[in-house]
Amino acid sequence: MAKSLRSKSKLQAKSVKRKGEFAKYVDERSKRIADRLAKETAKQEAEKKKNKQEDGQETMDLDKAAEDGEEKTHNKKVSTSGWRDSNSQRYKQRQLKNKSKKKTLKF
Repeated sequence: MAKSLRSKSKLQAKSVKRKGEFAKYVDERSKRIADRLAKETAKQEAEKKKNKQEDGQETMDLDKAAEDGEEKTHNKKVSTSGWRDSNSQRYKQRQLKNKSKKKTLKF
């Protein structure tokens, strides 16, 4: 009869494999992931510094524009009306199209 995967002997065998055979692969993988995350973090920090410098220049430009009497509008109005992309909305659209096609006179 087969032993259950929850039996003590099976669990001990898996833990030995985890600690011995597969440990180096797991360690290498975690090291690669940590290096990748460190690079991404450094890149994001550089972008933040760059954006802060650009924002500082923009505020200086806005101050100059305010002195000149000009106003810059960065906020555009976004339309929120219209059909959504949910399945129920697509179903309703199809039903409306089908109803308009079916309007014929029958004798």
